[in-house]
Amino acid sequence: MTTAELSDPATDDDPEPPHSMMRLNDGRALSWAEYGDPRGEPLFFHHGIPSSRMAAAVMEPGAARAGVRLIAPERPGFGYSDPLPGRTILDWPSDLRQLADYLEFEKFSVAGISAGLPYTLACALKMPERLHRVAIISGLGAIDSGDVLEGMSYEWRLIYTLFLKSRRLASLWMRGYGRSVQKRPDRVVAEQIKRMPPVDGAVLGSEPTLTNRIADLREAFRQGPAAAGDEARRHLEPWGFELRDVRFPVMLWHAMLDESHPIQMGRRIATELPDCRPIYVDGVGSLGFIAHAESIFQALFTGHAEQVLAMASALPALPADDEIDPFPALLEPLPETIVGD
Repeated sequence: MTTAELSDPATDDDPEPPHSMMRLNDGRALSWAEYGDPRGEPLFFHHGIPSSRMAAAVMEPGAARAGVRLIAPERPGFGYSDPLPGRTILDWPSDLRQLADYLEFEKFSVAGISAGLPYTLACALKMPERLHRVAIISGLGAIDSGDVLEGMSYEWRLIYTLFLKSRRLASLWMRGYGRSVQKRPDRVVAEQIKRMPPVDGAVLGSEPTLTNRIADLREAFRQGPAAAGDEARRHLEPWGFELRDVRFPVMLWHAMLDESHPIQMGRRIATELPDCRPIYVDGVGSLGFIAHAESIFQALFTGHAEQVLAMASALPALPADDEIDPFPALLEPLPETIVGD
């Protein structure tokens, strides 16, 4: 085995948040956390931007009930994983392959949420022989035109419209956001809740999701805002592959009330992937995957998509609220002077 363990998994008595670490072939540290059933079906979970290994914790009860060993690695520069300057999306599968070898998985599955989408699909493209199942949850597809912004909330349409004008601006904004998180993560999350539609605000504002999100953001920017800023820019650039290049079967789970990853985006992803099994769930928003984690895992490993839809229809949809205040603070981290590309 070409990798060596850097530290044992942390315990509740440790001062640092729980995590495990290993050394990659090039000497970098890679960090991860595990949730769910320790003897279950191995599934690597790709976090979004900005996020960390702790994002998967909200899916732990569902993973445990579904018999899934949920492993959440942190990409370079996030949490405790060492940065890798100049990396590309297609560099990631090599890191994940080494982690799978270290954990002695011959076969495993991968899933990704939000902007974890291209890293998940890169694994399907680069090492299909190692994969069992692939899933995309509330995927953030390519932001390459104004058309994909339809259905997004006003604030996110504004931000992505600016990002389309300058990829550097996306990186600068994310870095500014990171600095705000490092100062007062609780305040940042409180502002997020205020601008969310009720269907999502009620989820994020409840425990343990609220505490987890604050901790997740802290870990996302543990090493500073550089990694999140670079990934924001990289998401807007060509990924090094097209969705049509990914021939591996992909299950796509997408909430129909999602204002961060609108249903139009989900349908476009499903159309462009050559072999995609989409599941569109009404009555839930961008955080609906938390309550439906168990059924998502069951659909992924058993193929019973109708069970997911039946469980979704049993949950009441929260009413829309047209009086939610806009979120002007969303743009506050922007620097006063922006240098163009």
